[in-house]
Amino acid sequence: MRFAVFGKEPTKENIPFIQELFSQLLTLNEKILVWNKFYSWIKDYIPSSSNIQLFSNREDLKDKADILFSLGGDGTMLDTLAYVRDTNIAVLGINLGHLGFLTTGGKEEINRLVAEVKKGNFSIEKRHVLESNLEGVENKTKYAINELCVLSAYRGTIIDVEVWVNDKYLTKYSGDGLLVSTPTGSTAYSLSCNGPIITPDSRCICITPVAPHNLTFRPVVISDESTIKVHICEDNESPSNVMLDGYVVPEPDTDIIIKTAPFEWNLVRLKNQDFFTALRKKLMWGTSIKDFSNTNERQ
Repeated sequence: MRFAVFGKEPTKENIPFIQELFSQLLTLNEKILVWNKFYSWIKDYIPSSSNIQLFSNREDLKDKADILFSLGGDGTMLDTLAYVRDTNIAVLGINLGHLGFLTTGGKEEINRLVAEVKKGNFSIEKRHVLESNLEGVENKTKYAINELCVLSAYRGTIIDVEVWVNDKYLTKYSGDGLLVSTPTGSTAYSLSCNGPIITPDSRCICITPVAPHNLTFRPVVISDESTIKVHICEDNESPSNVMLDGYVVPEPDTDIIIKTAPFEWNLVRLKNQDFFTALRKKLMWGTSIKDFSNTNERQ
């Protein structure tokens, strides 16, 4: 099995965990591909080895790795899409941050995670990806694991956004903006806008208004075979920001066309992990205030 490593700039507190990961991987006596920017941050803390090679783009990884270790949080995992995209490389997230909803395990579990992967005790979850085409923008085709957002650039200013689904007019949304999200993105920004929680294997796309001016607007769930057209109205008082997974991209000259990408993002899950466990553990889903009261009483 061939491994690659990707990550954000580590804090001093996380250096020992990164050292432990490389110690485990280098004992396999196999080549490890490391993102060049990440390597520049950690090279003074890990042993030099001829088995460490660098990558800087998707082409450097393609056909050369099976699993990419992502060191950071959910945001770091979203960043891996630019590198793994349609390569079929699976991403294993090691949480160095706080929530880590998408990550496979915490930094204290590195030894166990590597051992389970070596034994093959894991499965691959296929996560849908959004493909968006922004007319009038250089490199107009963009991808997102969570969502595409159209938001008012000025806080407190309403924008109007019109939406079509499969060439059928849906409505004009007035408010702070609009989200188009995957099932994976349903537990991200969409959730904070009262969007539904959607299981990752659902074949759908969710359209969620952000702080709508009309309170009758509600999230709409449609088939993932749909094509969505988003038109940012020209007479808006405020300019708008278009973002994919939190990154601002240039506002298109005309419309945004959104559909399901022809490839999926592969996520490593250990055999004892599932989506509902993550909801209960990470989002404290179903937790009663009584649980906290009883804990405090025992303390």
